[in-house]
Amino acid sequence: MIKSTLIVLKIFTFLLSVTSYDTKIPNGLTLKMIHRDSPESPIYRANLTDKERMKKYIKMSSAKVKSLGIMLVKNKSFKSLKPNRAMRPTITEHFESYMVQAGIGTFGNDNPISKIYYLYLDTGNDLIWTQCKAAGDNHFNQVDPLFPESESSSYHPISCDNCPPNSKCEAGVCIVNKKYHDNARVSAIAATEVFTFATEGGHSQSLPNIIFGCGINMLDFPEGKNVHNKISGAIGLGYGFYGLMEQTQMIFRGTFSYCLQPAIREGYRSLATPMYLRFGNDILPGPISGLMTMMATSIFRNRHLTQYYLNVEDMSVGSRKLNLNPHFFTIKDDGTGGFVIDTGIAMTYIIREAYHVVMLAIKDFMKVNNYNVREMKTPELGYELCYRRYKNPKHVNLPTVTFHFSNNADYIIPTTSTFYMSKTSNDHRDMYCMNFFPDDHRSYLGALHQVHKRIVYDTRNSVLYFAEVNCFEVN
Repeated sequence: MIKSTLIVLKIFTFLLSVTSYDTKIPNGLTLKMIHRDSPESPIYRANLTDKERMKKYIKMSSAKVKSLGIMLVKNKSFKSLKPNRAMRPTITEHFESYMVQAGIGTFGNDNPISKIYYLYLDTGNDLIWTQCKAAGDNHFNQVDPLFPESESSSYHPISCDNCPPNSKCEAGVCIVNKKYHDNARVSAIAATEVFTFATEGGHSQSLPNIIFGCGINMLDFPEGKNVHNKISGAIGLGYGFYGLMEQTQMIFRGTFSYCLQPAIREGYRSLATPMYLRFGNDILPGPISGLMTMMATSIFRNRHLTQYYLNVEDMSVGSRKLNLNPHFFTIKDDGTGGFVIDTGIAMTYIIREAYHVVMLAIKDFMKVNNYNVREMKTPELGYELCYRRYKNPKHVNLPTVTFHFSNNADYIIPTTSTFYMSKTSNDHRDMYCMNFFPDDHRSYLGALHQVHKRIVYDTRNSVLYFAEVNCFEVN
């Protein structure tokens, strides 16, 4: 207990020594979120159809979840998983659903400007980093010039007498090494810098003295295989010392929020509708201001992992409560299990034992409430369960699915999201595919099941708030 208290005190002292926020900095921030399939995205592919996009989401989500599971299994002795080894999957195309544009540094004297870069939003990791021009042997390909840190008047490498946690002194500067489990790794100079973001109304807002990794050696990152790549790094929103939420506790009080719009079907309307990531006082009327009733449940950290976990007590299909075994969603001694909320995974995954119960309940619902559909022997697009409407009426009754979180917080997946609705490939009949998948190691609430919900993270008080809203109209 004494040892852990000393560690916390040391970290707090370090933050005070390298971080001094101007009291004039607003206690709120609003960033424009860019979906990977928005025309504003640097990786947008206009030629993809809805079905092709969904197939891609399923394939990439499956690869990421499978690889995350392999990482957990490789660390059967969970205590051996080091804090600087991040949970990053082996995939040929990085799947973080959202990104932001960030201005980094201060250049010029009379009218100082920053250099603009695209950075992934990563709710599963904590490190903020970008590739730098500093001496190094390995950088992955990016279209924009590398960040010229030596030319920025606000760039300050952290001295060796004040190295932050999980870093070490090399050649007079602190080096932080992040090794991902697919062997992609970044070696970066731990430094402080000004990050500037475009906000609503054409304004900008700066956050000074942000601790970030100035990348000097990056190995085995798949992003560099794309000759048109414009992604230069990431902003970590997960738990951990280097995360944006930990660093801005005194400004934003550990709170951030988003309201996701669908990227499939009606989502094409959303491509022209701004979507925002809000911090602190900029969060729209909700629990922070007391103007809106929202569900509240606990979020927590699984030891030193950086993801956000939720307590699932049961599930329902339609009005039928499933009375699932509570151990299905508990965290095991080896670190597997649990239920993670993650915007970087498109689809929702349920631990296999619970998934079978959910699937059978959905099959029962479809059989009892419909006589115009049949289960497809060969589901399409990588789905596990699909139905084909073979006769009239055109209307098909679909169930809601509810996650019963702790504190009596019912998280309802509406009928429009429990199934993906499209046409069969061979005869173009109406097709309905169940938007849930099984996993052997852990459960995940994916981005597609977070749409049209105002979701607020209060990391300081370990609470997640959520409410049903139309994210096209209120964002």
